[in-house]
Amino acid sequence: MQNKAWLIFKKEMTTMLRDRRLTVSVIVISLIVMPFLMGFIGNIDRMTGTSKQRIGVVVSTTDDEVMDVLSFIDNLPIFRQGVSVPEDVSTVTLIQEGSNFRIYGDGTDGEIRKAVDKITGALEGLKEKRIEFSLGMKGISPNVLHPFNVAFVDTASPERRSGVMLGVLIPYLAIILLVSNANRAMYVAVGEKEKNTLAALLVSNAPRHAIVLGKIMAITVFSVVSSLLLVVGMILFANFGFSLGGFPAESTYSLTSVQVLELLVNLAALALFIAAIIMLIGTFARSAREAGIYTTPILFIAIFLAVFSFSSTQFGYAAYAIPVLGNALSMRDTFLGELEVTPLMLSIGSNILFFSMLVVGAVKMYDRERILFRE
Repeated sequence: MQNKAWLIFKKEMTTMLRDRRLTVSVIVISLIVMPFLMGFIGNIDRMTGTSKQRIGVVVSTTDDEVMDVLSFIDNLPIFRQGVSVPEDVSTVTLIQEGSNFRIYGDGTDGEIRKAVDKITGALEGLKEKRIEFSLGMKGISPNVLHPFNVAFVDTASPERRSGVMLGVLIPYLAIILLVSNANRAMYVAVGEKEKNTLAALLVSNAPRHAIVLGKIMAITVFSVVSSLLLVVGMILFANFGFSLGGFPAESTYSLTSVQVLELLVNLAALALFIAAIIMLIGTFARSAREAGIYTTPILFIAIFLAVFSFSSTQFGYAAYAIPVLGNALSMRDTFLGELEVTPLMLSIGSNILFFSMLVVGAVKMYDRERILFRE
């Protein structure tokens, strides 16, 4: 049976590799296009030569000290109220109301919020100076305002910060790409029907379970390779200094042999599960187009579950037993160097369990010619 399954696998892989457009598109999209898009998002200013949004402050106050501290803020032009502002400058407005100050601006604009934080910090500094002066005039040491200082020391290495960047992006993209390319290999499951060659295959001496397993292996290899190419491309772009998806690349990054093994086993287990779903669905469909309609919800479900890789929440072991979600979390932990044996086993085990159930269902369908040839 193993030899028959292997022959079916080689036949399907040969068919896919002969489709040059499919093969080339998978390589280019996985290895270059998707990593480049993530790099472009994080480096759009540098790559397009566009400058950041200019922010200025319109000031309505008679306090010269306020004007003085604002003048020390870098890249923040100051305009007196009533003075015309250049069209390419977005502004916030600082108004003095009695002894208080209010800053007006569009809070949905990230650059404006940064400018507001700088202005607020400068005014807080001026307030402290005035308090210290008042205390000094009364013979009180200004140190009573600051009995101690608190400072945060970031102990994360540049390698860990790069691991966090890759651990956020790669699991999500790799899973989406895996599911998408498994869907693209749909004709492995239903192509025999469209070409009217399934009857010849069924009357051969290959057992039905060998046919199912051979086709599943072909879909699995095809989808796993595409995801591995994505991982390679993302790491290469990160090591070239690209800020992927807005996350800064602070150091070179590489995977250890253990991490590579964890990643490979994780992706293979997930691909088997997805391929088995596609194979089972393919038994009901009359064509690849019809099967694609049936499998579209799988992609949306995968997107929903994979997006949890963006979360910094520490999930319990039960979450790792949920297919796709567990794979995303395990991959995230792999890039952080924090993956434990139990979560990995739960993730792989759940994939294999559902894979086995789906294979049994697909084999039973292949034993029923009426379903395979339904009009």
